[in-house]
Formats: sequence, C-alpha cells, structure tokens
Amino acid sequence: MARRFFTCESIRKLKIIFVFTLITAGMFYPAAPARIFAGSPVSAAVYGLAPAPAFAAAPPQLTLDVREADLRDVLSALALKMGATVILATKEDKPVKITFQVKNVSPLQALELIVEKQGLTYLQRENLIIVGDQGTLQESFFNQLLLTRFNTFYVPATKLLDFIKELGIPLKSITSEHDQNVLWVQGTAPALQKVRELINAVDGEENQLSLEYRTLTPTQIPPARAVELLAKAGVTLKRYLVLNNRLLVFDRELFSRWAELEALAKDLDTLDARKQKAFVYQLKNIVARDAAERLKEFDFGTGNEVKTVTFNNPEFGRELLVICPPEVENQVRSALSSLDGTRQKTRAPVAAASGKSAYQALNAKRSLLSEMSGVPVGSMHISSNLSGDDDNPQYVLWAEETPDKLKLLQDLAAKLGGGGGTTEGETSP
Repeated sequence: MARRFFTCESIRKLKIIFVFTLITAGMFYPAAPARIFAGSPVSAAVYGLAPAPAFAAAPPQLTLDVREADLRDVLSALALKMGATVILATKEDKPVKITFQVKNVSPLQALELIVEKQGLTYLQRENLIIVGDQGTLQESFFNQLLLTRFNTFYVPATKLLDFIKELGIPLKSITSEHDQNVLWVQGTAPALQKVRELINAVDGEENQLSLEYRTLTPTQIPPARAVELLAKAGVTLKRYLVLNNRLLVFDRELFSRWAELEALAKDLDTLDARKQKAFVYQLKNIVARDAAERLKEFDFGTGNEVKTVTFNNPEFGRELLVICPPEVENQVRSALSSLDGTRQKTRAPVAAASGKSAYQALNAKRSLLSEMSGVPVGSMHISSNLSGDDDNPQYVLWAEETPDKLKLLQDLAAKLGGGGGTTEGETSP
C-alpha cells in the first residue's frame, strides 16, 4: 500500500508534532491513510495498520503537541504507533478540532487523555479499540453492523471483493462502486478490522494482476504464536492475515522455499510451544546437529521439556532454535555455552586419495575445506606417499584441530566426495 512519511510541510498542515524519546532516535513514522465510513447509528472512521505481532517491543514513550488538529488525524497517528485498529464512532459527521499537549507518555495513555478531554469513552478488545460517545457506546457495539468505505491504491476493488468472499470473512454485504478503488463493506467491527488488515497486506503493486498467497494452519498453537516463533527462527512474516486458525501469507519472496517454511512451522506447532520461551542460540565451535543431540543428555527437571529445531544442513549450520519453559531458559543457555566450549586439539584423518593426481586433488580440497569451515590451511596437512609406489601413490589429508572441528571437516569432505577415488594425472613433486 502506498505510504507517505511526515514532512515539515505535512506537519505544518496537520499541526501535529511528535517528539520521540531516545528509544526511537527521533524517527518519524508513516501516516496511515484513514478508512472513512458512515452508518447507523453513528458515523465512524477506522485507523491503523496491521496489528503488531505478539513479540513486538513495547510502544515507545512520546511527546505530543497538537494545535487545532483534526481528531481523526491524531487517532490515525496513535493507532499506527500502537500497532492497533482505532475506530472513531460518533454521532457527528463534522471534523473535530483539538488542541492537546502531553509529554513522555505511551500512545495508549495519550489516547486515553484525548478521549477523556473530548468527553468520549472507548472500548477495547485485543488490538481493536472503539472510541465513541459516552452512554451510546456499549459492549454490544462489537456486534453491531457498520457500513464502511475502504479505498485501495493498487488492487481493483472488484478483485478484492471476490477475494474477500472466497476467504469467508463474515460480512453482511460487500459491494464496489464505479470507482475501481472504492469498496463498501457492511459488518461488525471485528469483521471490518479483518478487511482492513487484508487490504493492508495485499494492496501492493505486485498484486495488481493476481492475489497469490500461501496458507499455514497450525493445530496446537494460535496463528499469532506461529508468527512469533517463526520470527524467532529467522523467518519474519511481513504481509499476512490471521483468519480463524489459518495464517494467510502474502510475502511472495518466501514462496520459493515454502516447503522448507512449512516443515519448520510443523516442528514449531506443538502443545509445549504455546507459552514456552523460544530463542535462537548462535553456536561458535560445534554444529547444530551435535548441540541438539548433546542437549538431550541434560536434566532440566520434571516437566521441563526442552525442544530443539535445527535448520537445513544441521551437520554444518551453527544456529539452533530452542523452545523451553521460561523458568529453565538460563539453565539451557548455560548448558549450550558449556557444550560450545573450546576443546583440546587432536589429530585425525579427513580424506584420502590415490592416483597420479591425488596430491593435487587433496591440496585443492584442503583450500576449499578451509574456506568452508574457517579452519586455517596451516592446521591441515597432506601425508607423504603411503603406498610407496610412484605409479599409484596414496595420500591422506589430516588435520590438527578440536574434535568438533575435525568432525566438521570430515563431514564436509564426505559431502564433497571424490576423496577416495583414483584420479589420473601427474604425480606430486
């Protein structure tokens, strides 16, 4: 979706000045275009971007100086900072101008103070906040039908209309105007929120021709928890929609490795992962496969099951995803630190080759193994001719390193292959 940043000119026009603390380094954030709609019994407007994921950091403190600014513009900016949806539902259709100053408060506290000053109140359900008139805003408002107008920038409204129907979002009605970028939707506030989240996820230039997506359906953990755990594993979803127990992913850059992502999501989808701690541990001396196997030998107490997830090529990789109860996280980290310590060096063969060009082959392999493993070339040596036959020489590549690095070299050499075959060519000098 097209976005714009606050500039000096736009700040002057809106008369909204945000001065963020050092937490945000004074950075301005993109303004969310307002989604305006009107309907009985109140007029309303929806603001905000897709909800922030569960693992997001707490909103920063801010200082707000508002002078004769439109209440809707202020709510739009606060909704963006909270990663939430804010619906302004009042009987008045005319813009409301406010003047307001506050220093070093959270976005939610700023919203509460503005609401109180305007004689309004608000209801909150998860990341959906409805601001309205006192006495008319009841808890049942979440179930009332509202008529909403949504504007799109890239994806035609008719294409979105068919797509929303296909997804089965519970709406009373949905129609498009002659304007191909206007969509009218009638439904409850939670349903309208899903429509807004969907539009924010798909309304990009790449989706003008087709709306492609992939689906994850976790069975043991909520979709939002799956998003959190995937991010911990290094897969950050940027454009997605949580719909019931489904997670619709619109990040096209992930489609080429979707099978890998599905396998990872399946590993994470366990009962133990619902409330447990998840973190990625970076190993230095041992590979993920060995760390996962050795961690099984530790006893962290009854009921404190520790689950590990390795990524592709765990015999070479050094990242280990750990899921464990929060109370044993420090113990697990300590155990991994002890496992990943530097061991005393020893000597062992890595690869062997025979034939007239065997020496040259092992010398080339030594250079490649050094580049792939980080083990210095000086730690790897090639023996003299073990066969004693100049017509059919035999050499061994051996190394002096820690046991874990030796195993890594051996695994890499085996992966490269050709170490034990007979090659033709000239003998070594």
